[in-house]
Amino acid sequence: MAPINVEGSLPDHIDETPGAAARLSAEQIDALRPYTLHDALDFIPGLRHIDDDALGRRSSIGVRGAPSRRSRKTLLLEDGVPINASAYLDPSAHYTPPVERLQSIDVLKGAGHVLHGPLNNHGIVNFINQRPTLTPQTTVEAAGGNLGSFKRHLMHSRTDGALGTVFSYTGMNADGVFDTEDTQFDDFYARADWALSSRQTLSASATYLRERSHYDESNLTPIEFDLAPRRKRDRFGQQYNTMAVDYQKYALTHDFQISERLSMSTSLFATDIDRPRFTVDPDEIELDALPDFVYDDPARQFVRGQSGVMISRSRQYNTYGVDSRMQLSDLWAFGTRHDLQWGIRFERHFLDNAESFGDVGEVLNVNNRGHYFGENEFEEAMLEKYQASAVSGFFQDTLRFGRLSITPGVRVEHYTQSKDLKFEADTLINERQADDHTLVLPSIAALYDLDERTQLYGNVARGYTPAFARTAEEFPLKPETGINSQVGFRTAPARSLRIDGAVFYNVIRDTVVQEPYTIDGENLVVNAEDSIAYGIDLGLRLGLSPADTHSGLAPFAELAYNYTRAEFTAGELDGNRVPEVPLNAGSLTLGIAHRAGWEISATASHFGSFFTDLANTRNRTLADEDGVPLQAGDNIEIREPAVLGEVASHTIFSARASYSFGSKPRTTLWLQGRNLSDKLYVTDHVNGLRPGAERSVMAGATLRF
Repeated sequence: MAPINVEGSLPDHIDETPGAAARLSAEQIDALRPYTLHDALDFIPGLRHIDDDALGRRSSIGVRGAPSRRSRKTLLLEDGVPINASAYLDPSAHYTPPVERLQSIDVLKGAGHVLHGPLNNHGIVNFINQRPTLTPQTTVEAAGGNLGSFKRHLMHSRTDGALGTVFSYTGMNADGVFDTEDTQFDDFYARADWALSSRQTLSASATYLRERSHYDESNLTPIEFDLAPRRKRDRFGQQYNTMAVDYQKYALTHDFQISERLSMSTSLFATDIDRPRFTVDPDEIELDALPDFVYDDPARQFVRGQSGVMISRSRQYNTYGVDSRMQLSDLWAFGTRHDLQWGIRFERHFLDNAESFGDVGEVLNVNNRGHYFGENEFEEAMLEKYQASAVSGFFQDTLRFGRLSITPGVRVEHYTQSKDLKFEADTLINERQADDHTLVLPSIAALYDLDERTQLYGNVARGYTPAFARTAEEFPLKPETGINSQVGFRTAPARSLRIDGAVFYNVIRDTVVQEPYTIDGENLVVNAEDSIAYGIDLGLRLGLSPADTHSGLAPFAELAYNYTRAEFTAGELDGNRVPEVPLNAGSLTLGIAHRAGWEISATASHFGSFFTDLANTRNRTLADEDGVPLQAGDNIEIREPAVLGEVASHTIFSARASYSFGSKPRTTLWLQGRNLSDKLYVTDHVNGLRPGAERSVMAGATLRF
């Protein structure tokens, strides 16, 4: 058994995992050429994503029965460090690493509940960064294409004596899905591994990502979408709406091989996210006048320097934590071999959620965030401060009985959440609410080696999702809990074939769901009824490498498929499907490679239809802040319109071609495109209808030396 490491989530060999797991390697990512990180997840069975922007920076990743919106119910890790903004206060993901600097994407589905938490009811995704290489290696990449896309990437890794280092820079520019949208991000990553001795390693890493986007969450009403599905300019001044993200992460990890059988890994980490968003506030307009905008209060129409007002909605997240784990391998007791793992984790989370406003006609941005108090008649200022503390411990024992291993374990989590409302509008409040919970999460898993190429596994575990403090209507808060079960197999009956399959059944209590409308500008997340989620994951890879064929020509095929039925089982919602969970999702890739260095492939990606509201409204329907359908003569809050209804399924096509030549430098010329048929489809109804990205084509060159 490999020494335990805080940064990893899977064993060195996936076949040792007693549950459904997948690993997308850097080599696979390089061959599949995903346009965004979201696109890379298409190739992993059971993972789904909803694109809220062209580059996938508004992370929306779901696993099996987890709704995808903002990845709020999926635990996202980077080298073992949580990157959800605040798992205990607001698990929205405003940052994910670029694929260009990843060594692998590791996924646990319905497993890993003991080793990782919270947000472990459905799945865990761990992004593993590039490690130092023994010899100096440098990658330089540049690419460009339509829709204003421009990508650049530089990475260097090396080892000098006892010190290994990695430095990476990745940047990207691209237009968005609407005529007012564009994005630029610049990502810097550095790592140093210092071999203190033959038994100890000290690793330090730092990440900084800067994003500046013309983006806002106010999307279109159905009549606007039907007339001009990508137009926002001059709608109500949305061309002035922007979002910024400044993300920092620091980690220090000490790995200690205390003896041949005993190892210890300890990590200190801190993250900081500054995420302001600036939006014009047009108040209400007359529903009957759409698509024209007739204001209930004409003074609310935003004209730069003349009328209207912008709101700054800033969120500042800070997290600090320490995680220490130990492992004792090959312990013989009661005639059986045991591999023990145990650990403890402590975290502190802080969130400042503020709304301020500008003067009449004033454009707000990251350098001008407005003010809290003043004479402005439109003032809607607010300041909320949240805190959370969490301590967790786990223990598990893997018992070996020949080809069979059984792993019982338990995780215990205790956490507190608090909210301090400092003021609202111009009223000082200083109101405090607090809550705390203790959860015991037992698990048992079994893994059986049928032969050298086939493993069977099964596991039952309890997981949970903390209630989202920032979007809760009021305290006390109630966490979502679940019993997750699955059986599956992994087999490689031939060198050219690998098959993975799993059947799962999850029972969820107090299901946490986000409604498709807002109240007073805030998302509404509620504990709905109990639910179940059941289905199947299937992954298949068929094909040899060109070096293994006589002709040097190697066709290949790759399938990633998931069926999930998530539905409520109690109350008025009994039988309704859980919002944002499609029945079917997956991808099929066909390609051919040649030992001369060229490779071409194409992928069909399918995302099934899903409902956006608890009532499973089928037809597109405009609603008010309480979810009640609007009628003729009503006014509508146009900044974040609530559109109920079923989001139709869609299938899009992508393709890529590459040619590699030379040795030092090794040069690869490549071309890739997605949504090649330029299909117009809707990704979601949250805050109105949002279309998927247009056809994009990008060409580039990659040098490695």
